[in-house]
Amino acid sequence: MYIILLFIAGGVFALGLGADMIVRSSINLANTYKISGYFIGFTVVALGTSLPELAATVQALNIVDSVDIALGNIIGSNVANLLLILGVVSIINPITFSQERGQKNQTLIVLVVTLIATAIFYFLSNNQNSNSIFLGVILVTIFFVFLFLQYRMELADQSNASKTPNYSQFVSYLLLIIGLVFLYFGSKYFIIGSQKLAISFNISETIIGLTLVAFGTSLPELATGIIAALRKQSSLAVGTILGSNVYNIVGIFALILFMKSGEFPAGSGVLMTNIIIMTIITFLFVYKVRFGVKLLNIKAFQLTKNSGILFLILYAIYTLYNYLKLN
Repeated sequence: MYIILLFIAGGVFALGLGADMIVRSSINLANTYKISGYFIGFTVVALGTSLPELAATVQALNIVDSVDIALGNIIGSNVANLLLILGVVSIINPITFSQERGQKNQTLIVLVVTLIATAIFYFLSNNQNSNSIFLGVILVTIFFVFLFLQYRMELADQSNASKTPNYSQFVSYLLLIIGLVFLYFGSKYFIIGSQKLAISFNISETIIGLTLVAFGTSLPELATGIIAALRKQSSLAVGTILGSNVYNIVGIFALILFMKSGEFPAGSGVLMTNIIIMTIITFLFVYKVRFGVKLLNIKAFQLTKNSGILFLILYAIYTLYNYLKLN
């Protein structure tokens, strides 16, 4: 048991450390190439913090051959990003969503790609012998369209002010490579430990993917969010979280479709329920911040301390639901 816990703890530590190195190097490179802070959060930093989900997914498919863990990882990670991480961030420092049209439309992009992924998941759940490579191509296409739109928005904004890089490009690339190494080994041992833990406690692999693995791979977003909130830079945290959710869906889900074409799990009904929950949570979040809906004492266009507490309660209910449902 101690070896299993050591695998999990060591994996989480390596994932967090590797992602931190990648994020730091990415930010420094972005500053070097004159990219704005919000663009960094929604694209570069989000991509960096999504690498643990990518690495964990690859390890889940290759090392333990578990599509359940791989799918549960991206679903649970997205739910954790919206409820757990945004909840913690808004408790530390209230989040006010800009009235600017571009920032609000970012949330719509997240909702659209979530709906498309849900439709694809539903189709494959009912047609498990279908070749999913074509659907994966659709998601990859959406991924590149998404990046192009972000770049166009960046060009349209002439008020961006770049910060001075803290260190050289060589150091940045070195940190990037070291971070990738930490991600690989961290995800490998974390996934192995998670599966062994599931066997020890007779817990299904699906719930391990939806909770433990998803939480572990969301730690970089959590760390980034807390630091950004403490520095009164909550917009960076929000951009990172929303961008990470998009990358998880259009990038990592597509990877699963390529690697395991026609091999959707028999227990996909449980995963279908969770992806519907994820979609509902995403819709409610986007509807509130896009249209400024006021709920109880929660202000419009804002996520305050009350919002954060509500989000954490919902996340606890979500986790408990999965545990009771799958055991």
